[in-house]
Amino acid sequence: MFKRRKPLTLIQMVCEVFWPSMGWKRALIYAKHRLLRIADTTHSIALGLAIGLGTSFSPLLGTHFIQAGILALVMRGNAFSAMMGTFFGSPITFPFIWWASLSLGQFLFGVFGFEVAAEIPDQVSMSVMWNNFKGLFLPWMLGGYILMFTVIPPAYFMYFYLVRAAKKAKARAKALRQEKRKEERLRVTEQKVL
Repeated sequence: MFKRRKPLTLIQMVCEVFWPSMGWKRALIYAKHRLLRIADTTHSIALGLAIGLGTSFSPLLGTHFIQAGILALVMRGNAFSAMMGTFFGSPITFPFIWWASLSLGQFLFGVFGFEVAAEIPDQVSMSVMWNNFKGLFLPWMLGGYILMFTVIPPAYFMYFYLVRAAKKAKARAKALRQEKRKEERLRVTEQKVL
């Protein structure tokens, strides 16, 4: 009933992920509405969002959706909300996330006596990270995953209360709409009787 007349090809679907044809603003509004309409428990939705936020600390760009989905399934969270939670990682937040992850990883490597890179290179690419695997990539990975599992519990509680409040507001709005419809029906029947 709500499907496209002409289904998208695989290439078109991939393009839609990176550049939505409806525009970013409308796509984000649509995602928000989809998130509020998830028919799942508050716990599951909040856990999924927290997992998504946590996976943003992973240095493995391009795999955040996959990691969030798998972790959500393992931890019995909502996979869709986990993928929505990965949007915490953005060009604005990534520099701070990466700095925190790499700093923590380098500190821990230094404590255990392993060799680390002296500083973050000006341009980070896969070849730079691969050439400096032990000094840059491994500390970054260690720090990222420690921060990921450190951030998930407080994010869960924050999202739990936000999702619960949103569900209560939605239920109140639904009850008000039903009450108005009931009053309207009563008024119409009274007018017919008179």
